[in-house]
Amino acid sequence: MALIISNVVSGGLGFVFWAATAHYEKASGVGSVSAEVSAITFLASVGSLNLINVFARFIPEAGWHARRMILISYSGAVLAGSLCAVIFLLTPLASGLVIGGGIGRVGLACCVVLNSVFMIQDGGLVGFGRSGWVPIENTLVAVARLALLPLTITRLSPSVAILWSWALPMAVAVIIVNAAIVGRLARRKVTRQRPTLPPVRQLGRFVAIESVTTAVAAAVSAFLPALVTRRLGATQGGYFYVPWIITTMASLLFTSILISMVREAVARPATASFTIRRSLRLLVTAMIAGMIGCIFLSKFVLASMGPDFAIYGSQLLRWVGLALPAITTNLLYWSLCLVRRHPWPVLAVNLATSAAMIAGVMLLRKGAAVSSVGMIYCLSQWVVALVVAFPAMKALRAVRER
Repeated sequence: MALIISNVVSGGLGFVFWAATAHYEKASGVGSVSAEVSAITFLASVGSLNLINVFARFIPEAGWHARRMILISYSGAVLAGSLCAVIFLLTPLASGLVIGGGIGRVGLACCVVLNSVFMIQDGGLVGFGRSGWVPIENTLVAVARLALLPLTITRLSPSVAILWSWALPMAVAVIIVNAAIVGRLARRKVTRQRPTLPPVRQLGRFVAIESVTTAVAAAVSAFLPALVTRRLGATQGGYFYVPWIITTMASLLFTSILISMVREAVARPATASFTIRRSLRLLVTAMIAGMIGCIFLSKFVLASMGPDFAIYGSQLLRWVGLALPAITTNLLYWSLCLVRRHPWPVLAVNLATSAAMIAGVMLLRKGAAVSSVGMIYCLSQWVVALVVAFPAMKALRAVRER
């Protein structure tokens, strides 16, 4: 419930943040800024090595190795994030997305590294059983972004002000939260629990496969807005970004329910069957609510941004609403593979989904409506869901019996 509240509140405030930017910038300006934010998020997702899931899955078993595991993981994330940023800045794509010239390129690299750590620290809190801290952290970050926006917009150009308002609260959160994770929470593990982690080689293989899986999945969830802006134009990218935030929020909501299920099933195997039943009921309830909101209320939700955003964005959200049952099935399969330490099927599923999405968007012509992207997304999710439905049910029975 804490993670659900976190996603709903921070996602809602994130929507308000981008709705506010639409009053300072035109749709093309929102598209340009959101494209850079999407590029940062994509690179940080790759750099994070999917350690948010690794922390939630293995910190309950880490015992007195918890602090060392966290510090090594953070070092890897910082190194990987820096490498991703440097490689991206050497590509021609960076010249069309980075705002602010040379200083902007340095700022992008710093944001990638910070965002890599920011993404995985919630997994540390979940792994230590401190999920209640997550909504407090993310709500304060979202509120700080909103508060900084009107202050920075009076001193800087709109595009740069939006980026500063988005990045600065994240940097402060990284410092404060990780002081608690590496300090107080890890210290308690040192004195209380013997480690039961798998062998180093097996754990390293799991992390490596999960890292590749994250990179593949991030090509859709994080980088898609930048790709849409590049392919369809800045105006269509602006219409696309805010509905896509809502789509990502729905996916994160489902993921929060399932990652909590994974953590509790691993930490308390005696009550795993009850935990799974309760989680599935909550998951289905969230899915039905999401479908109703996306299909019937999308135009009303987007009306605050202007009539054009409501018209184009609502068509995209209706396709997302139709895709939610398939998204739920695919994420359930992912969570069960995580419990069973079976990363290869998840990699295959994400590779198929991402390849279908990217290929579909690349076939669209410049100026095509963003609803076309929604249709491609819906079809891709349903094809994959039909493939994994039976293995998901089989894995569910195996986990509950174990």
